[in-house]
Amino acid sequence: MTRCLFVFLDGVGLGPASPHNPLYTLPLPAFRDLAGGQAWTAEATPVRQKRHVFTSLDATLGMEGLPQSGTGQVALFAGIDGPKLHGRHFGPYPPSTTHEPLAENSVFERLKRRGIAPEAMALANGYPERYFKLMEARNRWNTSSRAARASGVRLRTAADLAIGEALPADFTGHAWQRHIDPDHVTVSPEAAGQRLVALAKRHRFTLYDFPHTDTAGHGRDGLTPEIVLPMVDAFLGAIHAAMDTEHDLLVVSSDHGNIERPTTKSHTTNPVPLIAVGPGAERFAEAASLLDVAPALVEALTA
Repeated sequence: MTRCLFVFLDGVGLGPASPHNPLYTLPLPAFRDLAGGQAWTAEATPVRQKRHVFTSLDATLGMEGLPQSGTGQVALFAGIDGPKLHGRHFGPYPPSTTHEPLAENSVFERLKRRGIAPEAMALANGYPERYFKLMEARNRWNTSSRAARASGVRLRTAADLAIGEALPADFTGHAWQRHIDPDHVTVSPEAAGQRLVALAKRHRFTLYDFPHTDTAGHGRDGLTPEIVLPMVDAFLGAIHAAMDTEHDLLVVSSDHGNIERPTTKSHTTNPVPLIAVGPGAERFAEAASLLDVAPALVEALTA
């Protein structure tokens, strides 16, 4: 029985192999390993093997303007054209025009229709109490939490985080300690990766939503590519090493470009990476845009 862990990295594009692209210049061995020994750049050669796929995805979906998180994540997590539904790119939250289609077509809902119970799926992020209060008041759930909630997949809390049954948005917990709970115990990127894999091994499908690559691309909260990318590299390396190669499928992708071009603080129109490693990876070999990921994932888990 195949299990899938989907690690979503917000705002990571495949830009030119230039001195200004941190995905090209920084030593990132786990990134390179997942790309078949190459840097994550526009020039990288696609890898299409039975158990390993590395390719690029169009994130613009034929819409003018810069791709945004809300509509881009609707496309990625549900396989529906969020920008077309809304008439333009929109973010950071999914616009109301996409709420019903997202609920009906998300990867959670598609898997549920194929017989995978909500209890067998996980959104690995843990959220503080104030997040729930704010979202209930404003109805601005981010795309992953809105999709999970609509399909009956429970949203994890600070209590789950305290017992290792969830990860904070920054996976090490330093931001949680700084902004929410000064007594929160932080962990290394490697320990966070191992914790995520342990959670994923107890579920058929697990999604982890990491926003701080986009935050670093925007230059916010004191984060830079030089700070965030090595941490993500260690995190991904620990995940890859801990996966059961017979039963675990690892998928990594993004919604739009940003961090690969730190010379500006805006998103880019660059394609985004798609990595699939493990049983069923070949289902992703022909993926060409954000719209192709959710259908391929469902087939990999249920065909």
